[in-house]
Amino acid sequence: MKTLATKPAQHRHISFAVFVAIALVWQLLSVAYPAEAAPGEPMIPGWQVLFTRTLLSMADYWQGGLGVASVAEGAERTYLAAILSLLSHTFDTLVRLVCGLALGWLAGLALGLAVSWSRWTRRLVDLPLQFIRTLPLLAMVPLFQLWFGTYFLGQILFVAYGIGVIVFAGTVNAVRNVPPIYIDNARTLGASRMMVYKTVILPAILPEMRSTMLLSLGTGWGAVLGAEYLGAQSGLGYIIVYAGQFAYLDRMFLIALLFIVYTALSYWAVGRLTARLLGWAPSSER
Repeated sequence: MKTLATKPAQHRHISFAVFVAIALVWQLLSVAYPAEAAPGEPMIPGWQVLFTRTLLSMADYWQGGLGVASVAEGAERTYLAAILSLLSHTFDTLVRLVCGLALGWLAGLALGLAVSWSRWTRRLVDLPLQFIRTLPLLAMVPLFQLWFGTYFLGQILFVAYGIGVIVFAGTVNAVRNVPPIYIDNARTLGASRMMVYKTVILPAILPEMRSTMLLSLGTGWGAVLGAEYLGAQSGLGYIIVYAGQFAYLDRMFLIALLFIVYTALSYWAVGRLTARLLGWAPSSER
């Protein structure tokens, strides 16, 4: 028992050591390769740059309020304005992500279940959705921009599209893996088709859908970044677009780090939540 208990701790130590090694390699590269993308803008910004000058530059994106003036109003850059700016743009990104996730999960689940509902629904849904899900996500960015312009609806639909195709494929596969004996027993006991889906199929696919949810969550963070390329005037993607126009690589890298942190936190939160909800399932990881 002692050996089993110490294994997770050892794995965490190894993971932390790898993380530290990557950070050190990045710092060494910033010193060994001092090239600049633009005057004063290093190609590989070191950590001392990212958490001082770069962090302070985030104040440029603060629109003012809460007693803190914006740089556009003539105020000096402050770390308070920088933190408020990051929190504000993070909130806008999260709103787009959550709305897109909710719509994408619902649509993908419903369409995935429709494939097995009847022969006619399978003919109507399966082939078109199998074709649509093969379309490259980033290639759809300009199309959504032309279809929906820069409106909030277009950004939400883009995230929902990226999420929905993954949930659809995962649902179809999960339903196929439900043991037929479960369905046969329910029908033998007189259950209607709706009752079979409610009491047999949906509970049976939940453990397998956990991995689909986690996969779609990671895709969602990438999709919301692509959605903010659709002319959004706020959000973390907006900062990357603006920084890219002026070759502010350090700002782009700082926002990329935030995306990594947010994605990791969301993975951890959803993983813990689903593990609790699926505690009854023997195969669920806890």
